[in-house]
Amino acid sequence: PYRGAEADRLVESLEEYAQSAGIEVRYTGSTDFVTDLQRRIAGADVPDLAFIPQPGLVDQLVNDEVVFRLDEATSQQLVDNYDPAVLEVAEFDGVDYAVPFRRTMKSVVWFRRDVFEAEDWVLPTTLNELEALAATIAVADRGIAPWCFAMSAGDATGWAATDWVEDLVVRRQGPEVYGDWVTGAVEFADPVIEAAFVEFQSLVLEPGRVAGGIVDVVSKRVDRAWEPLLASEPGCAMYRQADFAIGWMPNGTAVGPDESLDWFELPGVAAEPVPLLIGGDQVVQFDDRPEVNGLMAFLASADAGTPWAESGGFLSAKSSIDAEQYPTFERGFVEALDTTPVQVFDASDRMHPDIGSGLLWNEITKWVSGAISYAEFAETVDSARREIEQD
Repeated sequence: PYRGAEADRLVESLEEYAQSAGIEVRYTGSTDFVTDLQRRIAGADVPDLAFIPQPGLVDQLVNDEVVFRLDEATSQQLVDNYDPAVLEVAEFDGVDYAVPFRRTMKSVVWFRRDVFEAEDWVLPTTLNELEALAATIAVADRGIAPWCFAMSAGDATGWAATDWVEDLVVRRQGPEVYGDWVTGAVEFADPVIEAAFVEFQSLVLEPGRVAGGIVDVVSKRVDRAWEPLLASEPGCAMYRQADFAIGWMPNGTAVGPDESLDWFELPGVAAEPVPLLIGGDQVVQFDDRPEVNGLMAFLASADAGTPWAESGGFLSAKSSIDAEQYPTFERGFVEALDTTPVQVFDASDRMHPDIGSGLLWNEITKWVSGAISYAEFAETVDSARREIEQD
């Protein structure tokens, strides 16, 4: 799924190993990653390896018996370089099938510190304070919207909206309800889930709340959503997007308490521990030739990913990479991921791929654009989930 600068940094991080192993690694990135991968698997162009952000898709590939279990050398690298909790996503019925490669902290709000200081806006500590701040910014008549937000991502258009809602569900309803929503025990039609969509709409999507309006939200590329935030005349004050958004911004963009750009964790409910929404990419193999097994073992080793981590825009899933190896401002992400007791994995990525990596993205885009009501949206997605469960 990596493209642009991210793809370049991945390839650079593999070059030394490829040379020493005497192999050539060819990498292909795609804006329509899930669709393209499924087409290649169905055809005669199956890749040797794939980096997959959706555990639900990995589950399906394992069940369909199209990926190979990890060999002994790779499994040993997992034991040597990862915390046991991280390895839970690599195991399926007690067998190692995936190498966790990247982890992401999604509950991040990037903001213009210089703008906040000039306007005397105070960083919020609760969701209610965040909503009050957004309302204040919206009526301030400074030409600055509260939010930057965009969704266009080819066949994956809509995923950025699911991330927003997921953060609100786990904050308002807690991890148990969130988990039941992931599995389908709580449906989209349930009032507690609808409430999160309503809150997202009120907080971010109402007129005056987002730079460029709904037209830009639906049509602008998700990896360009940050542009009004960094403009010389800022078009927005805040931008909720995962830690990896720094990789979309211009090289050398400075971040921190002494810079114009900084970040804070999306707040939660007063007097409640604030959970983190997280994500991550896993590597699976579609062939077990020796050179494929060798590359998988390298990807699970302490060396893989370190150059990318040191250059910024990448948080490794490995505990063997020390926090000091990351750029200074990213160490805050690492600390949060290492210390926050309540963390939930991206809900849509955990759902069956036909739902979470397909139908849900399509339908939430229709809902955001106003083409369908929430009731229509919920009925479509819930009905499809029931059909899959029956099969």
